[in-house]
Amino acid sequence: MFPHTWRHHWALDEDPFVQEDADKDTVLARVPMEAVHSSFDRLYGSTDSPGPGIVFGEKGSGKSSLRLAMKRRLENDADARALYVEYIEFDSFLTEARKADRLPPNGQKTPRRVVERYLLADHIDAMLSLGVSKLADEIADGKHPSASSMSPKHKASLVALTGLYYRSDERSGDEIDRGLRRVLKQPSGRSFLTKLVIFLAAVAGVAVGGAAIADSFNVELPFEVQESGQWRVLGGILLSAAGLLAWIPGLVAQRRASKATKAVRVVPRDPDPLAALLLRIPSSVRRDLALPEGPAVGTRLVLLQRFIAILHDVGYRSFWVLMDRIDEATVLSGRADLMRPFVESLLEHRLLQFEGMALKLFLPIELSRLYLGASPDALKSMRLDKASSIPELRWTGQELSQVAAQRLRAVRPDGTPLEEPGARLMDFFAEEIDENQVRETLSELGTPRLAFGFLGALMAEHARELSDDLPQDDPAWRIPQRRFEILRASWLDRARGLRRALN
Repeated sequence: MFPHTWRHHWALDEDPFVQEDADKDTVLARVPMEAVHSSFDRLYGSTDSPGPGIVFGEKGSGKSSLRLAMKRRLENDADARALYVEYIEFDSFLTEARKADRLPPNGQKTPRRVVERYLLADHIDAMLSLGVSKLADEIADGKHPSASSMSPKHKASLVALTGLYYRSDERSGDEIDRGLRRVLKQPSGRSFLTKLVIFLAAVAGVAVGGAAIADSFNVELPFEVQESGQWRVLGGILLSAAGLLAWIPGLVAQRRASKATKAVRVVPRDPDPLAALLLRIPSSVRRDLALPEGPAVGTRLVLLQRFIAILHDVGYRSFWVLMDRIDEATVLSGRADLMRPFVESLLEHRLLQFEGMALKLFLPIELSRLYLGASPDALKSMRLDKASSIPELRWTGQELSQVAAQRLRAVRPDGTPLEEPGARLMDFFAEEIDENQVRETLSELGTPRLAFGFLGALMAEHARELSDDLPQDDPAWRIPQRRFEILRASWLDRARGLRRALN
């Protein structure tokens, strides 16, 4: 019998256990939000007073499903009003950091040098890039009309942050600039006529002033000077100075833009567009504008503070960063010796306890030594006692059984009564299989990936042995004790092998 035929008998539209990757799991999105690990509420915390959360778990333990559950709750909670970003794609940031350090792409020591030089400032820059890009797109799309009434200082900060950090597949830099100008009701900068007048004034000033000075010293010129005198020398100098002074703001803006774009190593930037944006900002506001300086964390925290203040202006209450899938970054290659220095700088109380921000870290179990094996001084710096930390994500057999039942119901046709067979996990097993036996097996497997993989394999293997003309009321539709024991032994051996390799 084909598995589809067997599932049709049980009123299952699809395999509830086929997908191992949470981000590609279409069934997970249909499972009720309440069907989560018991530690979820502790990790999530409160949207009224957002704070850090850190969870360590082995591969397949459900870290990504917790992240997705957190994302769903933020999206569905109207009172949360939180801007969230998922910090899960690290390759582009690490690649830009490598280029900034001029390291060879295929060098043997390149991965270690990249992660060792990837500092807290780089992490904050990456988070700001994700957050600023998302907010700027929303404002340009007209989702936040209140942005037009922000203070000049906050408008200037938003313009500068966008010039520094915006990176999106939806819009180019020019497109987001035009979109923000329209919403913020800002001028486009100096007109062409103004620039032309400044240029001509500078040229005329240099020419007249130079001619007058040369004439006063009796220097022969290739053209005739009709008049001379001290007034002409002074007038030429003044005209020259006026013309040159008109260019000074542009030179200062260019210098600040070059310094800032060089400091942000994880986002490729040309300083010229940022310099043009800075010139649009009134000089009284521009003087107080914070821009990054080298690897300094202090300026990044100021930028983060101003970004959160802008979020408050448009109606958001907090900024959430969900960091996951670290072991999937190409540069890190799932190696603990590379992941450890990459993550270690994040465990800094200044960032973890930052007002208005909730940093949630979903980390591989290999990195738990950062916390469990830390020195007293390191623990004081981390202050993880103030973070909602889960040293190891463990599941009970009961929890896995309940989530499995919810997945079964999620793939049944709408309106199918719960009383009909197929809505409960034990419906699929023969009577000689005890419910405690199933729960103990799921508990020993330990993770959703292994537990659901076992259940999916069990159902598929059983269906293959059945004939197509099996009567609807035949007890053979249920999984017998013998098949359960055979696959149980096989999957428990697999689980032990994976854990030995991990440890």
